[in-house]
Amino acid sequence: MPHRLTFSALLFCLLAALPGGGTEIGDGLRGAAEYRVVTADFRQIRRLKELGMELTIRGSMASERNGRLRWQVDSPTRSVTLIGSETLRHFDRETGKTAVIRKDSFPWLRIMGDAMNDWLTGDPERLARRFKVSRPSPGTLLLAPTDPGLQQFCRSVELSFSPDRRELRKIRIDEPSGDELEIIFLNVKRDPPLPPDFWRMPPE
Repeated sequence: MPHRLTFSALLFCLLAALPGGGTEIGDGLRGAAEYRVVTADFRQIRRLKELGMELTIRGSMASERNGRLRWQVDSPTRSVTLIGSETLRHFDRETGKTAVIRKDSFPWLRIMGDAMNDWLTGDPERLARRFKVSRPSPGTLLLAPTDPGLQQFCRSVELSFSPDRRELRKIRIDEPSGDELEIIFLNVKRDPPLPPDFWRMPPE
């Protein structure tokens, strides 16, 4: 699986680490303990600086609190990525092939996963282990990585919440190359009914 695809998929582990509270600077999502699964539609925009162009991906996602993450891309290509505690599985609907990556095979995957699990805990001490945290405006957190490993992947991460801070609305990641990744979440639902085979990887 391409490096960029793996990194982008791991970014979505954010919603698998829903927080339960926090202090002023670390204030994140509220009421996370009230639900087990969050689903949403998404629009992912990658802005490529050198090429002067934008790439837009649309799809849907589902995340269990401290559990699995399902990321489905519907356009312009079709795929399903399922991230568990030990593996990342990616099914390409165009080719019908599935790729499996064990997290312990790539140490940087574990580093990224651990860091992103800190992003939304609302715990300033945890965030401060890897990021310099600031609050440029109400409902927005700006994270600047201090960990050398993370600095290879992002210069900063901006998290934007709904006015009541019950929903993550947008993630914006500035990369060292000057490229930018923006993920906008729409139609957010808490504990919606899911089909029995929802967490199975196609074409199982």
